[in-house]
Amino acid sequence: MNSLAIPSPRGFDGVVQGVTLLDLIQMECLAMSTRAVRVEHSGRSGRIFFTGGQIVHAEVDALKGEPALFELLRWSAGSFIIEDGLRPLEDTIDRDWHTLVMAAAHVSDELAAANAASPSPMSPNPSPQPPANEALSDPEVQCAVRFTEDGSMIEAVGDIPEMLEASFAYVVQLLRHIGTSLGAENLCEIHVTGEQKKALCVLADGKITAVVGSPKLNLPALAKKLS
Repeated sequence: MNSLAIPSPRGFDGVVQGVTLLDLIQMECLAMSTRAVRVEHSGRSGRIFFTGGQIVHAEVDALKGEPALFELLRWSAGSFIIEDGLRPLEDTIDRDWHTLVMAAAHVSDELAAANAASPSPMSPNPSPQPPANEALSDPEVQCAVRFTEDGSMIEAVGDIPEMLEASFAYVVQLLRHIGTSLGAENLCEIHVTGEQKKALCVLADGKITAVVGSPKLNLPALAKKLS
């Protein structure tokens, strides 16, 4: 795998456990990263390149671009290394990362369905999700997810709950950092208001609830119910 720069010694490496590679990709995109992530599994190695939070290139074996990205996302486990200062020789991916994540989730669902008849220890069957509670049944709530701090999903409303969970897991880290910076370590809510949507994130009793809804969503009232 060729590149235009030698990776900087800065960064970190680790083992992908408890989260998927898709989760890691979303966190890099949300952080607006410009760097590469090298992924290794069973003697194979590949890279995913980010520029300004967009996925611009992926490579593994002889594959490049989206085929390489989807091949890496099929790996059920592995280790990763963050490589700052590394750039690809070419940009082979031009779709927005949100679109890629949705396409990747679709590919993952198809793979899970194909393996459902013969589950293995590396791909356990997902646990059924209980119905959402009354607070998340608000008609203005478009999608929502509640999960524990270790990443175990408790309940969900709407489509692509995994992507929503990964996005707000990153938001929670920002929330805690902001709280510490302001001397408000117990900061436990964040409200976001846009022209077309509103969002809410609440930390309570060791659980994280993330909600996205219409502009009519009453954030203070919903936060009170979730606290």
